[in-house]
Amino acid sequence: MRGAAVLAERAATFVFLVLFAGIMWPPDAYFAGTMQTPQGASNIYDFSEFAALLGFLALGFFAQRRALLPLATAAWPVLLLVALAFLSALWSDDPALVVRRAGTVTLTTLFGVYLAARGDLAGLVADLVKVYAIAVLASFVAIALLPQAATVTGDYYTHAWRGAFTDKNELGMACGEAIIVAVYALRRGYGARWLAVFTLLGGLVLLAGSQSKTPILVMLGALYAALVAMALRRRSAAGLAVGYALVVGGLASGALLAVGWQDALTLLGRDPTFTNRTRIWQLAAEYIARRPWLGYGFESFFRADSADANLIWAAVGFKTPHAHNSWLEIGLGMGLIGIGAAALAWLVAFYRTLRVVAAPRARHVAFCLALLAGVFLENLSEFEFFRPGRLMWALFVAVLVYLGRELPALRAAGAEARRAGAVARRALYAPARHVPARHVPVRPAAAQ
Repeated sequence: MRGAAVLAERAATFVFLVLFAGIMWPPDAYFAGTMQTPQGASNIYDFSEFAALLGFLALGFFAQRRALLPLATAAWPVLLLVALAFLSALWSDDPALVVRRAGTVTLTTLFGVYLAARGDLAGLVADLVKVYAIAVLASFVAIALLPQAATVTGDYYTHAWRGAFTDKNELGMACGEAIIVAVYALRRGYGARWLAVFTLLGGLVLLAGSQSKTPILVMLGALYAALVAMALRRRSAAGLAVGYALVVGGLASGALLAVGWQDALTLLGRDPTFTNRTRIWQLAAEYIARRPWLGYGFESFFRADSADANLIWAAVGFKTPHAHNSWLEIGLGMGLIGIGAAALAWLVAFYRTLRVVAAPRARHVAFCLALLAGVFLENLSEFEFFRPGRLMWALFVAVLVYLGRELPALRAAGAEARRAGAVARRALYAPARHVPARHVPVRPAAAQ
């Protein structure tokens, strides 16, 4: 019976990973090609997904009940964001929507915590390779059998693939994530190598067909972060020098991109307006300035009955579901306080990474830093960070909790090393005690 329970848990976890990846999900939006549910309204498929997730997490955390306190301690930055999302219902124009969205992002956050609670990240990486292999296979099948549904056209691209996803950018983003995960799985030998190779090669082909350029920057950023982590993990003068050079080079490259980002986009063949995103960002910033501290309520700005959202939609010419930038979207929902809470979560994540980067037992720290870098870069032009039902947010939480779980072990090892060093120093510098020789009486020789 226990074996059957373990098998059912693995199957359920895998199913939720597939759903969070967005593979032909939700089906009404995918097969219709447009958003069927009005923005802000409840979707029957999403409701069913989160209702099932609620029951699954209740059972899962009951089985992990002894580890709940350490998990909550490691996850405190994201739990703070969740609490703020619920509180934003107090000042929102649509409190019911805020509570519903805050509830779903809470379940998504707890699912990320549960992914870290299941054990080492090696099993999660192997499962992610399988998830993205399904995404690659489903995309190729959709392109071959449903070419009209799996291909989109627009003013800035022609005949771009969207595969098994609702948008070409989502396909590109999934391909970038698939390539990062497949490369790491191949390098460490997690799961079947042929499956990782299929995912890697298929992801490259689909990425080219999606005509999405942002994942290229995401993968370059992830590669750079992984190289920095691997250099620092060498724990030698050469490694430190290489890591320092990479950090300085990265900062210099970032400064150059900040100055000449339009030229860089032109070189990549990307529209300098980020496909009209700059106009959305400008308008979103203007509305944040109207409610700078608390915002409009978590994920309640872009809804069908919002006059402000309708003005933005009219200005940009389409119904954008979000601000296409996680910082701006969080600012619209929870103001500068929410942006500060999100920044705190990022600072804690990077701080934990730097603390454990040289720890021998933290085997996945290079992958964690690469994934964090990819998530950060992706969310500069998309909204996946702290978004309900999104795999990228669940993985961010899983990495944050994993790193937080490694810190106590690192502190314990450091304390033990300090105690051992103190004992050695005391033994080395303590004055030698004079021990007098023991007097042994000499017995007289026996008489002859």
